[in-house]
Formats: sequence, C-alpha cells, structure tokens
Amino acid sequence: MQPAIAIDNLTKDFAVGFWRKRPYRALDALTLEVAPGEVFGFLGPNGAGKTTTLKLLMQLIFPTSGRAFILGRPVGDLEVRRRIGYLPENPYFYDYLTAEELLTYFAALFGINGAERRLRVSRLLDEVGIGAERRLQLRKFSKGMVQRVGIAQA
Repeated sequence: MQPAIAIDNLTKDFAVGFWRKRPYRALDALTLEVAPGEVFGFLGPNGAGKTTTLKLLMQLIFPTSGRAFILGRPVGDLEVRRRIGYLPENPYFYDYLTAEELLTYFAALFGINGAERRLRVSRLLDEVGIGAERRLQLRKFSKGMVQRVGIAQA
C-alpha cells in the first residue's frame, strides 16, 4: 500500500542576511513516511522545520534537494492537489463574504456544479458547527469561527 506521505532527503536552504547573503538550512535531509489512515503531527522547537516541511508539501516553497510524494504522486501533481486541503494557522478570507458565499466561491473554482455545490456547502458548514451564522459576514466571526470555515474550505 502506498504511503499517504513519503518524504525522501528533503532539504531547504534559505539565503539570509542583508549585505552578504549566506545560506541557512531550515530543513536538513528529512526522510519519513506516513501510512494511510495514520494520524501524524509535527512537534518540535521553533526553527525545527515543521512549517517549512508543510510549505514544501504544499509547494508554497520549493526544496533545495530531495523529493516528496503525497498519495504516491509528486507533490505538484494536479490529482494530488484536487484531493488535499491546506489550512494555514491564520487564514485570511475576504471578510465581506458570508461563510456560505466563501465556500460557494471555492466550490465553483473546483468545478462543483450548482445543486451539488449547495448541498456540499450546507453539509460542510453543519459539520464544522456553523449554524445560522453562515449568513453573517466573516468580519463578524471570531478567530475560532473563521478557522472552522477554513477547515470546511480545506
């Protein structure tokens, strides 16, 4: 069975400094596998490479060396991107939209049609505990409620 995530010698160097740029290794030859259905978390001190690893997996940044696979395919593969979601620690959404409008917008971007889109938006908001508030603008939501909408979006 293919691992859900497979990382092989993933390394990331950043250039730091103002006048004289010098390399800073944020991630050093990380190798790991996460099995399907396994619950996995990153724990470690600041600067250990946790966020860097997640950004590499989402291709928000690119590795200096090494490879990563999700569901048996390279991280940039379109089929992989269709099956995964990413929720940053502090998500930012257009705060003049309602939760329903935001999820409807993202569903349309993914090509989900009208009837299925309405059902899916409603079901996801129910699953994350957003009730009547779904018709309020996101600017009126608490941080926790915005994160719930982010989970539904991801």
